[in-house]
Amino acid sequence: MVQSFFKILFAEDNETSAELLIHFLERFNFEVDHVVDGMAAELKLRKTKYDFILLDNMMPVLSGVRLASKVPDLNKNTPIVFLTASNEKEDVMAAAHSKQLVGYILKPFDPEKLLQKIVSVLRIPNELIIDKKKYPFSIERTQNVSYGNGVKLIGCPFQKNAEKIAQEIAFILKELPGVRKFFIEVGEEFYYHKKAQEILASLVTRLASKYEIKEEDILIISS
Repeated sequence: MVQSFFKILFAEDNETSAELLIHFLERFNFEVDHVVDGMAAELKLRKTKYDFILLDNMMPVLSGVRLASKVPDLNKNTPIVFLTASNEKEDVMAAAHSKQLVGYILKPFDPEKLLQKIVSVLRIPNELIIDKKKYPFSIERTQNVSYGNGVKLIGCPFQKNAEKIAQEIAFILKELPGVRKFFIEVGEEFYYHKKAQEILASLVTRLASKYEIKEEDILIISS
């Protein structure tokens, strides 16, 4: 079951602050594109349709205020929230004529409040917001009458990549004599990861190479 992801453009020149916020938002089902200046943000907005725009005001090349006044047509209806310092209120007022500006948040701010703002503006039902930390990832050895030996992937692989997961699976399967074919049982929560299908495809390729078997000898089944 593939979950809905909401796409956010985040323009912020402080990369340390940006990294923390991106980490927080991608813990949920948000996909964040980050740029460090207004010009790069404008280019992104010309090419990609976003659900939400987060703008730092004081950015190099093109400020948040100027960008808000010239949002490309593709994102003319995408809501904008400013992230701004307390001494920049005049700039926020200058941008207030934009119907896309739905509010501003003063720095420093609580990421939870920003999350609430995004959910409120986009009118996302609570049941559609997925907190991946509530579904810790683990791997168990298992058996199936029809398919034989295998492993079960439980939870969401938040912050894990295919290489790491393949290593963990290989560690579990090393006790199986003469591995020639096996199955990977995948729980629904695995698909809360936005790249779930890519991870599974990479797992099959890596494990088939490791055990020198055909990719079709590794069966993917759903829980």
